[in-house]
Amino acid sequence: MQVLSVLPGIPSKFLHRRALARILSTFLCAVAIVLRPVSRFGGQYAFLVLVIKELFFSVQADLAQQVEVTVLNVTGALFGIGASTLAKFIASQFDRHSVYTRLIPAIRLLRRLIPLIVGFLRSRLPRLLLATRITFFVSIWILTNDSNPADNVNLDATDFLWVTLAPAVICLFSSMLLLHWTSAHFGDEVSAAFVTVRNCLSMSLDKAFSNYGAKDTASTGLRQMHKELLQKSISINAAYSEAAFELRIGRLSVKSIKPLIGIIEHLRRELSWGMSFSTANFARLDAPGHHSLDAFKDPILDLGHALLMSMKAVEHLILLGFGHPETADPSGLLQHMSVAAAAQQLLEKRDALRNQLQAISDEVDLEQRTAEHRTPLSRDFFDLCLFVISLLQMAHEMRNALQVTENLMTIYESSSLRLWYPHLSMAWLGVTPRTFILDERTGIPLDNEGPEPDNNLSSAETEEGLAEQGSVTGHYEFSSAPISATIQSEKYSKKSVSARHPRSLLHYLWRTPFVLYIRLRLSKIFRAVQHSNSLRHALKNAAGVALLSLPAFLPGDSPGRRWYTSVHGPWMLITYIWVLETNTGATWRVGYLRISGTIIGAVYAYITWLICKTNPYGMITLVTAADIPITWIIMYTKVSSMGVVMSITLPPIVFARYIDPSQTIPVASLAVIRGLMIGAGIIAALLVAHFAFPRHPRVLFLSNTSRTLSLLSQLYLALSRNLFTEGHVYLRNDKYKTLRLEMEIRSALHRLSILMTAMDDELSLVPKPMRLYREIASNLQKVLDLLTGLRKVRENIPRKETVASVFKERRELVSCVCISLFACEHAFRARQPLPQFLPSARHALEILTSHVDERIKETRHNDPHSMGFSLVYAFAEKEVLKDLVETIEELLSLTRKAFGSSTWLTYVPQGYRSHVSVHDEGSHGWYSTF
Repeated sequence: MQVLSVLPGIPSKFLHRRALARILSTFLCAVAIVLRPVSRFGGQYAFLVLVIKELFFSVQADLAQQVEVTVLNVTGALFGIGASTLAKFIASQFDRHSVYTRLIPAIRLLRRLIPLIVGFLRSRLPRLLLATRITFFVSIWILTNDSNPADNVNLDATDFLWVTLAPAVICLFSSMLLLHWTSAHFGDEVSAAFVTVRNCLSMSLDKAFSNYGAKDTASTGLRQMHKELLQKSISINAAYSEAAFELRIGRLSVKSIKPLIGIIEHLRRELSWGMSFSTANFARLDAPGHHSLDAFKDPILDLGHALLMSMKAVEHLILLGFGHPETADPSGLLQHMSVAAAAQQLLEKRDALRNQLQAISDEVDLEQRTAEHRTPLSRDFFDLCLFVISLLQMAHEMRNALQVTENLMTIYESSSLRLWYPHLSMAWLGVTPRTFILDERTGIPLDNEGPEPDNNLSSAETEEGLAEQGSVTGHYEFSSAPISATIQSEKYSKKSVSARHPRSLLHYLWRTPFVLYIRLRLSKIFRAVQHSNSLRHALKNAAGVALLSLPAFLPGDSPGRRWYTSVHGPWMLITYIWVLETNTGATWRVGYLRISGTIIGAVYAYITWLICKTNPYGMITLVTAADIPITWIIMYTKVSSMGVVMSITLPPIVFARYIDPSQTIPVASLAVIRGLMIGAGIIAALLVAHFAFPRHPRVLFLSNTSRTLSLLSQLYLALSRNLFTEGHVYLRNDKYKTLRLEMEIRSALHRLSILMTAMDDELSLVPKPMRLYREIASNLQKVLDLLTGLRKVRENIPRKETVASVFKERRELVSCVCISLFACEHAFRARQPLPQFLPSARHALEILTSHVDERIKETRHNDPHSMGFSLVYAFAEKEVLKDLVETIEELLSLTRKAFGSSTWLTYVPQGYRSHVSVHDEGSHGWYSTF
């Protein structure tokens, strides 16, 4: 009970039901195998009932999921049985010793394999992955297990019909007996994310206003909390994609709380860019002319507590609306009152803090202007401004969250329970089910990176090539920017096109706009096919299966065919398909988990046979008992596939003599052979993964890091472009593009974390700097958060004083930041060292800050109330830019550690030392990577 209770966001009672349903289904499947009147329908394949149960019909988290799995996988199995039976029937029409009796099933197997792995297996339709795998699973057994494929056509079909339908019906019956139709999974995850946001905010407030003695401990805990919040923010996006396409019974649609996903991410970013600094501590902060900040501290804490109360109300209402009615009062009045009270208190405390902050900033500015000797403001004061603005942004987000939850309560009270079902569409097929137990979920989609950029012409190259050939392409847009129309050269004018000059006619037709349109489109298609990772993965699967299944289609009296039958070759084929992954790291992980599960399962199965022999009661008891730890491994650990393999290893060994008493091979030898076949399939998959179109996680990580840096550069340029736009016209389309860029960067960062996990799993002769890679990924995440904060702060800065009057200085800062990001991007893409000297963004920021201060001082001197609250945003922008510059310099340092520096000035002669220093780049506007 205690183990289940610690799982975040999932009720222990709910998981207990699933565990009991799993154990019950295992017991009933074992009974179906040993009960002679029933097991005879499965013939020699009766032991596959438990195997198919675990691989394809295992009990899901709720009944709706179980129904979906049953329908899809039974359909896939029926398709496989029908197609394989048709192949065997056609083969039976030829002579028994004819080559066609073996060739037709082989062709049938490979013809289905290629569309299986190309169309569904990885990148396109993951919801059909299990359905297509069961198709391949039954095809392997039906087409390769008989010495003569033309024999037993109808018998094999009925045997596999029974071993497929029996586990499907048993698991569905167990689920209907014990599971609920309703699923609170997504609501629980959203509520748990708000709990983490609340804890993170509480720790930030404690850290900001605590004594210095507890600062280090608070900083460590806060960093861990930020990491946990980031993971939850990512996970609820995946959870929504899964929950939106699930069968469920409830009052509320999953789409009704979709806005809360974005709010959680926004809250996380506010906490990251506004409150995660390590130097600020306001417990002893004294502004000029103030002996205490008690008057300022109280409004901050009041707003913080109002935010915490609002989050608590939102958590409660989410749990109420999605599967936890026991928390509600009968009338629903208390819920509406709590939301209204939280919203009202949030509004009051926000206004109080804004007024207090503006008053203090006006006083500080006045003291600065009237003082005889101007003392620069401390960084802690700027941190304070940033802290407060972050709180104000969080208050805005929480007001939206309260509005969403109040609408949810209105819908909840006016609706009744109903069945929510997904629309059957390509989008539904493209989402992986929530309870999909596969290690390849830690892999990455095959085609996310697109074609290799080194092999593609850029838009500018394409445009220049067309211009050189004198082609008119003004009516067609082949790239993101329209290609300039050019004038036809006199050499290929219409006068020179005639029947006497067929070459000129062909040349003219070849360059017409319509033919150019077709050429460029075909070029994209050819490049996509040539560099398609899905096609490469399909070829690896097809080649491996063709080689490993070759002995199965040799003549029945050949040594190869006898060997394949004696060692149960289908297990080698199945293992190869299950282990071969999209990258080498994921292949290693699946491989060692499967071999570990096979060894443990084989040892337990042999011990079971020694104890029980062919006693049906003993076999049922020990197989059911083994499912208890297996269920724990599958449900509560990160190595679930090892438990799956342990479960499917037991039946072929435990029930071998019971199903076929005439079998002469010793059970110990059977266990060893099973392990060897699993090992052979794993070795084949590893060899193919490493030597045929290898995709190493480290190479993918570096390429994706380069792509992420490119996206960050685009985002920073978009923010700068909007900043310099005349009149600050921030169009809705521009905002959409910016938010889309942020989402792309977030997805790219998530992909980097997945690749780092795959690198950890990969066996490599050369040690990889994993700590450095994690620091790089963390740094990129910080850059994204700071750019998000910069976008929000700049919406309220005084543009005349901070942009228009300092255009030149702004331009220098933007150029320095872009050059630094481009240098890092090139280093990761080309695996080349950085230049020794780069323009210093810190130097440019110092110049910009001094000029902005002067412009603000002049404006406030002429009109003390001219800028108002926007002055606070100007202070906050300085702090965000300073954090951004420090983060970029840290990124340059990490890049230098990874790839080095192209140094040319390592020693300064004595005569030049009075004029230049290698490390004195700050005063000269240069940053040294040496």
